[in-house]
This record gives sequence, structure tokens and C-alpha cells, in this order.
Amino acid sequence: MAEGFKRGEVGSQVNSWMPSTNTVTPSGFTSSIAPFGLQLRQTINAGTTSVTIPAGITFVYVIAVGGGGGGSSSSGGGAASAGGVAWGWTLATSSCIVGAGGVTYATGGYTRYGNVIAGGGSAGGGFGALGSGGGGGNSSGGASGAGGTNYWGIPGGTAGTATIAAGVGSGAGGGYGTNTLTIAGAGGNGISGGGGGGIGTASVPTTAGAGGSGLAGGGGGRSINGTTNTGGAGGNGINILTGAITTGGAQNTGNGGGGGGVAGNGGSASSTVGGAGGLGGGGGGAGVTTGGVGGAGILYLYY
Repeated sequence: MAEGFKRGEVGSQVNSWMPSTNTVTPSGFTSSIAPFGLQLRQTINAGTTSVTIPAGITFVYVIAVGGGGGGSSSSGGGAASAGGVAWGWTLATSSCIVGAGGVTYATGGYTRYGNVIAGGGSAGGGFGALGSGGGGGNSSGGASGAGGTNYWGIPGGTAGTATIAAGVGSGAGGGYGTNTLTIAGAGGNGISGGGGGGIGTASVPTTAGAGGSGLAGGGGGRSINGTTNTGGAGGNGINILTGAITTGGAQNTGNGGGGGGVAGNGGSASSTVGGAGGLGGGGGGAGVTTGGVGGAGILYLYY
């Protein structure tokens, strides 16, 4: 009986599938989680609960981003963290949940499509859930929160302490809050950044913790009681679709800036209000009267 494949045929077929450097231009954005070869078909914002998928589409590739947490409004409050980011294939369905950003000292809403789910960012001191970062500690030395494990089981970062920086993770840890040091702890860097710590040390220049950076950045903490008070800047994010940096917002007279989201820059603080988180999960900055609103979640569907 003759061979089904003659010698050399299988190898030549495999070789023909290998891309040639003469015909393929590598993408400069190596950190993208967007799927190669598929087109972005729908972008769904917070407030939308129904989805129309064309007939014949069984599986959908999803990137889900939870809403960022709302910044604290306490005297030397910690900042909110970025919302979680999750991605993967799931069965097509006609419904979705896209989380809103948290208001002052409130957790952001989670985002879900099918079995892919991303948690909302935490407020100051709060623990991250489903990939979101941990919130920053307050100026009385209040504990910061640890980051959350994400959809894929990547562990979160540890909470920052007076001697240990906030940990890196899927959701990064929150920065340490203090009333004895001159600089509070920054939020950790990760897929989702942690919130910066607040500071209330008296009679010296003080600087609150900056938000951690990632695909979405955490908010900056608030500074009080110092001879000069400098709030924390918001952490940077990355636009998932283009690879461009989304910048965190600037501080203002001790109030913290908002973190950059996956689709928008973080807002700068005013003299009374923390900066708003950028669209796509940015964490809100801490403010003296009102914390910055977290950036709304977002959902990308590819098929």
C-alpha cells in the first residue's frame, strides 16, 4: 500500500505556514492583548446591557475592563485603584454588564461578557477583586489594600507598608499611608495600578503617593498638614488598541490626580476635588471635599 504522505511533504507544508520576515512587519506594540487577525467589531460603554451578535457567530473574543474606584474625600485619604482587566474567548451572548466608575469612596462596577469578568477598582484602603488594584492607605497610617487575582488566576500584589513598596501583580497593591514620613507610598504597578497613599505629617513638606501604572493606572493620594502639600499624580495607563500611553492627571494643592484608563487620560485635580480616572478603568484621585470619580469600564468585542 502506498504511503499517504511521501517523504518531505509534511515538512514542506509546515514550512509554508511559517511567516517570512520579508512579508510580515512585526507590531511595535508588544504588550497588546488584542487578538491578531480579528477585527474589533463593537465597543460597549457603561450603561449598555444588551448586545447584538450576527447570526453564525458562536464565539467572541472579549477584552473587559472594570470601572475604576472613586477617590477618598477624607482629610488625608488614600486614592482609588484601577479597575481589573480580563480577556479571552467566550460563547456569544446577547447581554453584558459594563461597570460604571465609583463615586467618592466607592468601588467601581465590574464588567462581564459571557464568562469573562473584570472587577471594579477599590476605594482608599480597599482590597482589589477580580484583577483590580488595591486602594491606598490614609494619612493616619491606615492600611492599604492588596491587589486582586484576575480572571486568569494571576495573583495580585501585596499591600504596601512603611518599609515595603506596594507589590506588583495582576492588580497591584495600594501605597502606604502615613503621618510620620515625608513621602507616602506609591501604588504598585501591574496590569491594573494600585492607589497612592495619603499623608498627614505635620510641620514638614509632604508628598502623597502617586498612583501605580499599568494598562489602567491608579489615582494619586492626598497630602495635608505639611508646610507644603503635594498630592500624588495619577498613574499612567496604556491604550489597548493603539499602544499609546494614557497619562495620569496632575495634583493640585495637595489633591491627587486621576489615573489613566485603557481608553482615556486621567483628569487633573482641582483645589477641592480629586482628579477623575480616565475612561477604561482609571482610578480616581483623593480630594479634600470630593474624591475623583473612577473611570467608567469598557468592553471590546472581536469576532
